[in-house]
Amino acid sequence: MSVLILDVETTGLNEMQEKIIAIGVKFYDPITNTSEETKIFYNEDEKQLLQEFWDYLKRYRAGVLVGFNLDFDWQFLKLRSLKHRIRIIHYKKYTERYDLRLILNPNRYQKGTKLSDYLTFFDIPNGDDTNGSDVPKLWQEGKIEEILSHLRKDVNSTFEIYKICKECGLI
Repeated sequence: MSVLILDVETTGLNEMQEKIIAIGVKFYDPITNTSEETKIFYNEDEKQLLQEFWDYLKRYRAGVLVGFNLDFDWQFLKLRSLKHRIRIIHYKKYTERYDLRLILNPNRYQKGTKLSDYLTFFDIPNGDDTNGSDVPKLWQEGKIEEILSHLRKDVNSTFEIYKICKECGLI
């Protein structure tokens, strides 16, 4: 069953008021142990961005979504798509969606549970000084390339953590 590593960047934390800026994905086939290059979806028109993402996902149907703080990303994808009346593919929590942050520590608000904390813990370098909380400010400053670079690094870092969790039997 193919796996889609997923990360979403947004203009803020409230899915009812804020928008999705970009979506990063990486397909992985655990049977053949092969992965595709990370693909970044970016479009200033949120409706078009979401339509392109869902069309892509419908063509390359992944059996499982994996992300770090995926519940946040999923909520944005779901509600922002519904706002634009875009048909989605529903992935069921716990059987088709795996949130690595919750798998590694069920208390997501505990200190030391950010992606960067786990990258340090697992000795995974990613060369990114930006974190998700910086994205709204970068968006306001028009620093799109920085956001997209950060997104690509986060998707690849999440993939590395996923492989560790899979190898050690957590997934």
